[in-house]
Amino acid sequence: MADRKEQRVCVKFCFLLGETAADTVGMLRQAFNNDALGKSQVYEWFSRFKSGNMSTEDMPRPGRPSTGRNDENIAKIKRAIDEDRRKTIDQLSEETNISWSTVQRILTEGLHMRRVSAKFVPRLLGDDQRENRVNVCRDLKTHTALTVRQFVTSNNMVIVPHPPYSPDLAPSDFFLFPRMKRSLKGKRFRDVDEVKENTLKALNSIQPQEFQHCFEQWQKRWDKCINAHGQYFEGD
Repeated sequence: MADRKEQRVCVKFCFLLGETAADTVGMLRQAFNNDALGKSQVYEWFSRFKSGNMSTEDMPRPGRPSTGRNDENIAKIKRAIDEDRRKTIDQLSEETNISWSTVQRILTEGLHMRRVSAKFVPRLLGDDQRENRVNVCRDLKTHTALTVRQFVTSNNMVIVPHPPYSPDLAPSDFFLFPRMKRSLKGKRFRDVDEVKENTLKALNSIQPQEFQHCFEQWQKRWDKCINAHGQYFEGD
């Protein structure tokens, strides 16, 4: 877990350089990955600095963290997850001032969610959701050859359908983002331009055979989804 005080100092540094809160959120995510401060937290610190209070000490919170699994707390967690499904339980707890164990219970029991490819998704898919996942995979299997021929002959890009709540079927989630993190993890960047430069380098470092392997695994995942009747699965 990254040091929160260290990140607050980084936020202050970006503020003093004239960076926007939105750009600061992006840089923190590039630098600290899943441990980065949430968007709402960064905006809160920007507001504090704009008011003239330049201290990076954590803002006092009224009372102890809430431990109640009530409708209000469930709604808070749902809003935070809808904003970014990659948030960790630690981040959700700090952002909402709800205890870690309560956040975990809300996610698993109140919202019926689980992690798939580092994202929170519904733990139990409905019949329509499972059927949609299976139908999309079947369509992809049927039209792959045609899509390749179209690309070769006309170089047109074809929009590929993707079922919602399905990071296990998204190449960006199960391959691209984890692959790029290997090159960027643990590094610190001076500004947004350096973030962009290093992100581009990380993307360009991916070899063609790695993309080829990704698409081969993607096709295997269609079969896995169909064989699992639309249920989630992990791994290749």
